[in-house]
This record gives sequence, structure tokens and C-alpha cells, in this order.
Amino acid sequence: MNEHLRPLLSLLKKIHIPWVLLIPTLFLTLVETGAGLWVPLLTRDLIEAGGSAADNGTLTRLVVVLLGQAALSGVSLYLLAKAGERLTAHLRNNLFSRLVRLPMSFHDRNQSGELVSRTVSDTATLENLLTQQLVAFSAGLVSMIGAVIILCLLDWQLTLVLFSTVIVSLLLILPVTARLQVIGKDIQDTKASFSARLTNLLGDMRLVKASCAEKQESETAADWVDRLQSLGLREARVMAILGPTITMAISGALVVILSYGGTRVAAGELAVGTLVAFILYLFQVVMPMVQFSSFFAALSKASGAASRLDDLLGEPEEDRREEGARIQSPDVLHLRDVHFSYEESKPVLQGFDLKIPAGKVTALVGPSGSGKTTVFSLLERLYAIDRGEICHGDQPLEVLRLEDWRRRIGYVTQEAPLLSGTLRENLCYGLNQQPEPAQIERALRAARAWDFIGALSQGLETDVGERGTKLSGGQRQRIAIARAFLVDPEILMLDEATASLDAESEGVVRTALKELMKGRTTLIIAHRLATVVDADQIAVVEDGRVSGVGSHQSLLEDHALYRKLATGQMVSQAAVA
Repeated sequence: MNEHLRPLLSLLKKIHIPWVLLIPTLFLTLVETGAGLWVPLLTRDLIEAGGSAADNGTLTRLVVVLLGQAALSGVSLYLLAKAGERLTAHLRNNLFSRLVRLPMSFHDRNQSGELVSRTVSDTATLENLLTQQLVAFSAGLVSMIGAVIILCLLDWQLTLVLFSTVIVSLLLILPVTARLQVIGKDIQDTKASFSARLTNLLGDMRLVKASCAEKQESETAADWVDRLQSLGLREARVMAILGPTITMAISGALVVILSYGGTRVAAGELAVGTLVAFILYLFQVVMPMVQFSSFFAALSKASGAASRLDDLLGEPEEDRREEGARIQSPDVLHLRDVHFSYEESKPVLQGFDLKIPAGKVTALVGPSGSGKTTVFSLLERLYAIDRGEICHGDQPLEVLRLEDWRRRIGYVTQEAPLLSGTLRENLCYGLNQQPEPAQIERALRAARAWDFIGALSQGLETDVGERGTKLSGGQRQRIAIARAFLVDPEILMLDEATASLDAESEGVVRTALKELMKGRTTLIIAHRLATVVDADQIAVVEDGRVSGVGSHQSLLEDHALYRKLATGQMVSQAAVA
């Protein structure tokens, strides 16, 4: 059990539990439970007092206790709900803050759908345990112990009979509830996996339709649904046994108590009111036992959820130190003998050396998979290098404050994805402060985006759709470029920024990019050599290394691979002109 609870206890140490709400809630619940223990005794007194009940105040006390119970129940339920919502909100905030601060290597290893399930479903499971189930368990335990003590004081012989029936009931119920716990955990795990699959699928719906894979995905989803249905039916079968078993156990205990108690009442050994009190206390002993089965089932689910959440909160974040060396700007970028691999057995960069002059244009060309995009990722510090050094001037990137460094970089990719929301929200995304309307207009005009936005009925408030699907590729590129103008980066990185555009859109985007590149250290990844022949320097990347650096003309004359690429694309000296 200790091993089973260890992840849960470890997680509880890392999160903020709203004790200021939970402790009063627990206190009120226990007071309510104590009041409930008084009800059978007042009922006994009421029965035994007969017509004089109104005179001695028993009825009044009973009404007051019942009304007090109801009031305490209402207040405690509200406080419990408030504590649960606060706990869940705090935990989800912590999880999301951790998720966005974890390195890219973590996100490469984990499916986004699974992380969504952890943040939404696992936190709800934990909330259910710490608020609903824990409080109910505590109240049930107090109720049961209190009822047993009172029963022993009322009549130990009848109590002994009662306990005999309860023990028999437990022997019938516990094996069934244990099975229910196992099935409940299986259902939770399967739902999490299905949620992960569904989230990833909906995010790639264009690929599904383009691949005509609707039938295949429907069949895969049907398999998951069948698994959930099978587990649900297993749970239903167990509940079909558990429900009648509990009913039978309570009915059996009731029959035994009534039979034995009735015999003693007839013999004058037991008062009728005491027998009625016994029957009421019977429910206060048996019902908590039923609640205990729910508590242990919830505990089993929460332990699995806590294990996953604890692992997530234990993941090391990116280096987010508030302090760091002051960045010298602008300055040369220098990659010295850089080695890097995403997986230990598959090196991507192997002794990569390149000097990138400040304020100049450097192009990276070479075969697919040679490591060009990886260089961009390392410059952004999305990954830590295995060996070597990357410097800005004479400063290694590791000594610089991460946020300061990344704010000096503007990155325009081939896809130029946008977030769901409006054009304005995407333009201002991540900026330190909201730009003035005049600044936005200047950026859009420079990016050649002002005219097409002006033609939209809602202008900057136009919703772009998921990942910007309501805009064309050229429009998305121009929005990305406009945002880069607003960022005003020292270093500009362009990854095939015009590769997927038609001729007209490419011309507009290239004009905007030339405006953006002025006076900035610019790195370009290009497979079409014609787009980079006028770069200040071109670096040829092969098998994770730089095999040649120079101008288009010098590489055309001296570098075999570059000459082969240029010949294949019919790019010659004439392209320079």
C-alpha cells in the first residue's frame, strides 16, 4: 500500500492544497455527522415519550437537529466544491506552466493528446479523491465509529448480532469492490489513450482527408470505442452484482435485527424506541462501508493519475534563470565543433563549424536530412548540444538569459503556422507590450499585407481558423513577416520561407523579406539555390558538417556537391546576374 500511495503523497507535497477551505469543510461535515448520530436517539425518545413529546421538547430538538443538518450540509457542499475548483485550477495552472517551459526534447517524446488528458482528466480524478471522496470517507468513518459506540451502550447483545450480519455482508461485498477498482483503473487508462489518439487525429485532419484515410481512422476509432464498451460492460456486470449484494446485505441485516429485536421487545427486554434507533444506526454502519468501497476505487484511480502528474511536474524545465550575461549586440555567431543527436545512437551534427558574420546573409544548402534545420533549433536553444560550443561574439549562448536571447531572433518557416484567433492576436503574440496601431500598420505595409487585410470585412479582427487555415499560404507568410517586423529581431532565420508559394505570392513575399533582412544577421535554409545565389556567404552542409563555405561562384568552381546541386537545378553563373 505504501508503494501504491507514494506517487500520490509525492504529488501532494508539490501542489497547493486549499486547507483554509478543506479544514472548515471537514469540521462542518464532522459536526453534521455528529448531529446525524443524535437523530436516532431523539427518535427513540420521541417514540418512547408518546403524546408528551411536544411537552418535553424532544420533537423540537429533533426538528432543530434535522434543520441544522441540512444547513451544515449545504454550507459544507459549497465549501467543498469551492475547495475542489481551487485545487484543480491551481494544479492545472502548474501543469500548463510546466508544459510550456519543458524543453522540446520532452515534447518530441510525448503525444500532445496524452498531455491534454493529464491536464484535464487526471486533475479531475485527483480533485474527486481529495475533496468528495476523502471528506465522505472521513465522515463515514466518524459515523460508523460513533454508531458502534452508541449501539454498544444501548444494547451489547443486539450490537453483537448486528456485527455478525455486517461481517457476513463485508465478506460478500469486498471481493466485488476490489474487482471494481481494477476495472475502474483500466477504464481511466483506456480513456486517456483514446483521448490522446483523438486529439492527435483532429490536429491532422487535413492529412486524413488528403490520404483518404477516413475509413481507416473510423475503424481504428471503432476498436478504441469497442475496448471502452467492453470495459464499461465489465463494470456494469460487476455493478449488477454489487448493487443487489448490498441491497441483500442491508435487507438481511434488517431482517435479522427486526426478528431478534422484535423477539426481545415482545419479551419486554427491549423498548420499541431502542429497536427503531438500532435500525437507524444500522444504516449509519452499513452505508459508510459502501462509501469506503467507492473511496478505495477512487484512491486506486487517483494513485495512477498522481503517478503521471508527479512524473510531469518532476520533469526538468528549460534554463529560465532571471539573471544572465548582458548580450553584446550585434555580433558574430560562431558554431565550433558542434555535435548533436536527437537520439543517442543517431548523430545529426558531427563537428559542425560555421562562422556567421553580423549584419550579413548566410545561406545553408545541402541534401535533406543533413542537419540544416537542426542548426536553427540549436541557435534558438530549443535543444542542448552534446559537445562543442555556440557563441554570440565571445559569449557562449548558455550564459545568456534564455528569454532575452530568443527575443533577438525572428523565425519565418515554410508553413508559417498561426494560432487560432484573430489576425491582431497573432501579430501581437508573445510581444512584451501591445504595439500602437501605427506600428502595426507600418509592419503590415512593410510585409505587403496591408492591402489584403484591408479587403477583409473584419480587418485585423478576422478569425484565421485553426493553424491559420482560413488564409492562403502567401497571406500566412506575410503575417509571419509582419510579426517579425514588430519583433524587430537582431537575427533573422528563414527556413524555406517561399518554397510552397505560387509565383505571384512568392514575388510579394520575397520583396517583403528583402525589406525585413536589411541590416540584420540573416540565415536562410534553401533547397532552391536560385533564391540564395546573392547571399554574402553560402555554407554547404553534408552529413552534419560544413563541407564548404563561400560565394555562389567560388563554390560553383571548387565544390563538387554544390556544383552538382547547381547543375541539377540549372543554376549557373548567369543566375548571379
